[in-house]
Amino acid sequence: MKRQDDFGVGGALFLSVIFAIMAILSYNSDKSGNPIAIIPAIGVVVGLVMALNAKSKASDRKARKEQQDIFAQTLDYDDCFGNGDLKLYFNSQRQDVTICATTNEGKNIQVVRDFSVTETVKTDNYIVSYDAAHNKILRIKTNNGNILLKEFNLNYTFKNWNIVIKKSIPAVKAYNDYAFITDDVNEFVAIVTPTNMHLHQYSDIVSITYEENGNDMYNKSLGGAVVGGLLFGGVGAIVGSNTAKTVRNKKIERMSIKILLKSTSDSTILLDIYKTGKDRAVLETKNTADKIFYEGLMKEVTGIKDIFSIIIDIVDKSCASQNQRVSVSSSNSIADELTKLVQLRDAGILTEEEFQAQKAKLLQ
Repeated sequence: MKRQDDFGVGGALFLSVIFAIMAILSYNSDKSGNPIAIIPAIGVVVGLVMALNAKSKASDRKARKEQQDIFAQTLDYDDCFGNGDLKLYFNSQRQDVTICATTNEGKNIQVVRDFSVTETVKTDNYIVSYDAAHNKILRIKTNNGNILLKEFNLNYTFKNWNIVIKKSIPAVKAYNDYAFITDDVNEFVAIVTPTNMHLHQYSDIVSITYEENGNDMYNKSLGGAVVGGLLFGGVGAIVGSNTAKTVRNKKIERMSIKILLKSTSDSTILLDIYKTGKDRAVLETKNTADKIFYEGLMKEVTGIKDIFSIIIDIVDKSCASQNQRVSVSSSNSIADELTKLVQLRDAGILTEEEFQAQKAKLLQ
């Protein structure tokens, strides 16, 4: 989730008007030339600069959109996804996707063959598109009109798993800067991050943990109970041991989700939801703006948590069912062996003492 800091032309002009009124009031109340009185006047200048900058950005966006509209008229496509900066045009008949990234002056084009789109989503910085027919994932972004494309082919991993993929319609969801593809029929999950793609079977998932500032706030593990609480529906609604007062006065430096796996090569997946540094300051939930932003981030945390909680429940249910089948099979096997022993005793092949000894061994 990105913080929306762009005022726009209207917002910047409104700010300029407010500062202008403050400047007039300051001058009328104090005509002595107090330096403090010129602060609102400086605010007017800043507001006007912001308005001009916003107008320039709006003009650039319009130019890029026009570039896309002109290009779209030259294509044969039946579906599309994106905006003026970056757009994907899908042709189901040819089974390809044309990617167009624009600048104010021109555009860059790239075509991916053998791709039949199933679902496409937008993360904070990327477009992620999934093809269930060819088992492919595309991760795309634009950098000043340059197309940054990464293609992931899942078939190599499926082959190593030695499984045959059944026809299905996986769910594709985006939270924060991550995309999640879950297939309940074939029981696999793909996690697309800005730097990688993690593909695992449901049975590989051990636990999911949500952390704030390095402290566990929520944990659910395979065969275990849920520990901790989360926010649902807003900063004021608490599940668990936290209090509303604590939430209102939180200072957040880092929010992350940790996924533990049964894998030596990919044992832990860490998803940063929020991290201070560069242009990101500490979130203080006592401030209204930070509180609203934190609430939005928590909705993303909840969405990711729900995905893996459901996966863990599916695996738990499957393990319980398998254990039950093994137990029934074992009971049937013992009954069969006892029947055979009885028949051997009745036929005189086993003495009563031998029969009782073998029976005791079976029932141990």
